[in-house]
Amino acid sequence: LVVSGTSATRRAFAFRARTAVGAGAMRIVSEAVSDARGAKRARVDAADGATASTPPCISVLMPCRNAMPWLPDCVASVLAQEGLESDGGLELIVVDDSSTDGSREWIRDLAAALAEADAGRASDVSDAPPPFDDARSNQLDPKQGERPLIRPPVESREEEEEEEKPRREATRKASSPFPPDRLETWEKEKFAPLRVADVAARRAPGNALRVLTVEAFGPSGQGLALNLAYRHARAPLIGEMESDDLRPPRCFLELKRALEANETWDGATSRVSLIGWDRPGMRRWIEWQNAQISPFEMATGRFLEIPALRGSGLFRRSAMERVAAEEEEDDENGGEDDEKQKQKEKAEPSRPYRDLWLVDGRVRDCAHDGDPDYARVGRTTHRPAGWWPVDADFWQRWFAKGLVAGKVPSALYFWRQYPAQSTRTHERCSLERLRKCKAHFLVAKGGPARGKAVQIWGTGETLAAWTRDLREALLSEWRREEKKDSFGPPLFFSRSGGEEERERLAAALVRAVEYKPGAPVSASALKKEDEASRVALETFRNLSGAGSEPPREATLAEPATTSESQKTSFTPTRLFAFGMAKARSKVARTFRGFDETSGEFWFVA
Repeated sequence: LVVSGTSATRRAFAFRARTAVGAGAMRIVSEAVSDARGAKRARVDAADGATASTPPCISVLMPCRNAMPWLPDCVASVLAQEGLESDGGLELIVVDDSSTDGSREWIRDLAAALAEADAGRASDVSDAPPPFDDARSNQLDPKQGERPLIRPPVESREEEEEEEKPRREATRKASSPFPPDRLETWEKEKFAPLRVADVAARRAPGNALRVLTVEAFGPSGQGLALNLAYRHARAPLIGEMESDDLRPPRCFLELKRALEANETWDGATSRVSLIGWDRPGMRRWIEWQNAQISPFEMATGRFLEIPALRGSGLFRRSAMERVAAEEEEDDENGGEDDEKQKQKEKAEPSRPYRDLWLVDGRVRDCAHDGDPDYARVGRTTHRPAGWWPVDADFWQRWFAKGLVAGKVPSALYFWRQYPAQSTRTHERCSLERLRKCKAHFLVAKGGPARGKAVQIWGTGETLAAWTRDLREALLSEWRREEKKDSFGPPLFFSRSGGEEERERLAAALVRAVEYKPGAPVSASALKKEDEASRVALETFRNLSGAGSEPPREATLAEPATTSESQKTSFTPTRLFAFGMAKARSKVARTFRGFDETSGEFWFVA
């Protein structure tokens, strides 16, 4: 490992190899470091607090696997970030994960070129070319200054979209910090990557590049590489970057300022602009996501879709540690029968990311280098209930921990689109997998339906699918709690006919209500549904010991007597299974007592 800082270390370029012990374990193959500070950097006054050994203010994590020809443009856009030099600059940590298309060789060549340039450069770097030939300081999509409308994907919009497309493209070309061909091209064979020398020349003073390589476990996605990069990150603020996307020149400075101006935020994200393969469906989805600006909108919108691209964000390290500490905190409730093993778990490196895959019929966390199969005794109670994308898993765990994220109303992330994206093609990104993810986190620790009766208001197959997945999620959560022996006394889990009893009670706790948006719901009908939910929840509390001493003969038809004051604790969580904006608007306007701020009413999709 090259420790950068002095002129001697900036002349160095080395690789280090080590092998982790254990079958299927992650293996760090090598690391290369270029401090990439530059002569101008060395002349910063001591009063500014910036020296060659000053830690960076931002660490950007970039997993990379077969990212050519997009990788050079991506790296250039990050290393060209401006305005951070006086605070320590930015470090970009690229982790190559088993690339076979030349990505690994290219990024190593860049690290070597930057180290060589830093060792020999004595002149001012102010004459270096801008990030791209026609770079400008303004951001993409000035129309984003106004919050876009959430419009339903109906056929009547197709003609309107075709008419809007020329104007939209003209606006994007006129305001972009990148040449049009770098934004529009999505076919690999038509895209000419930047040369190493071009990228090295465009690096801004104060920014550094670090290169790691890793070998994946099984079908691992980004998680393993992200956790390794996080482990090596030195900054108090953590950003991310996909290896085929772009950033405008001062985006991290703007995100950093957003966090400084909003002390209650644990993370700042941004709006997103699509580049490459243009498709109406993805455009509508991004319009909805870009409209989720406030922390409240992002938190309440998470059961419709992910409220922001994780890659667009800048997160406080303390918040990332809270996400990473999920397992250790759960252990305090039980499930660890060996105190030494518990201490060993807490001493392990932080891993904020999970990468859940189905391998040989079992869900495994391929982002956990030491125990992806959750084989150790101390981890068995933490086995995931399902498998779904890293983004969805991260945001749900983020909000379940009570963390806060806001959004900058500028498009500071350019998301490249092309047909082969895993977002479009992989099974774990399917609507079914995403629905199961949301159902799991609705009833899991920190979820709005945790320990409550649930009513799902909807229609047709959507209602049936949500009802099925929520009941399955509830049963799965009960089984997890049974293993940890922390949910309550064994009465509920060990009584005669326990599994059948659980399934019957899950069906009562998760009620499906056929409903169309705007349809009248009388007070008596609502009272009837609420009474059924109250009876189910009271019965569960009695049987599980969550309430008073349980009457052993209690049934759903004959719950224990409850005072009027106690009934207030039986308020159900109402879920409305409608993804279209028009339908949601009708529900919000017409459903009796609807109040999204109460925590009792949620939209799901």
